[in-house]
Amino acid sequence: MIRAGLAHAPLLAALHAEAFPRDPWDAASFATLFGMPGVIGLIDERGGFLLLRIVLDEAEILTIGVTAPRQGIGQALMREGLSLAAANGVREMHLEVAATNAPARALYGKLGFVQVGLRKAYYPDGGDALTLHLVLA
Repeated sequence: MIRAGLAHAPLLAALHAEAFPRDPWDAASFATLFGMPGVIGLIDERGGFLLLRIVLDEAEILTIGVTAPRQGIGQALMREGLSLAAANGVREMHLEVAATNAPARALYGKLGFVQVGLRKAYYPDGGDALTLHLVLA
């Protein structure tokens, strides 16, 4: 697992484009995010990435994606992200997930996330997002 930063923005953009070809983020978007306080990035060399933002005792998963599904990459990224967040005093984690993304929803459920809301037509393709929440132990 690599701790990502500003220098990794082009690589993160390439990974994001592969994971989300219909709505890729460019390197400038990642650079902007890394310019914000509390943003932490992770790259799994097997083909995945995660960005989260910590604000006081809460954190939000900004994006997570994998380019090689069903290899445990998403779970490894989430566990490392949750561990880093907890080490930084985070007590609550938030994220959005496409309502149609059954594999991701299953992973988040396995990790203890619960649905707390619904954002209709949240994604550029008009898809709904579920808002999920986790209280860290």
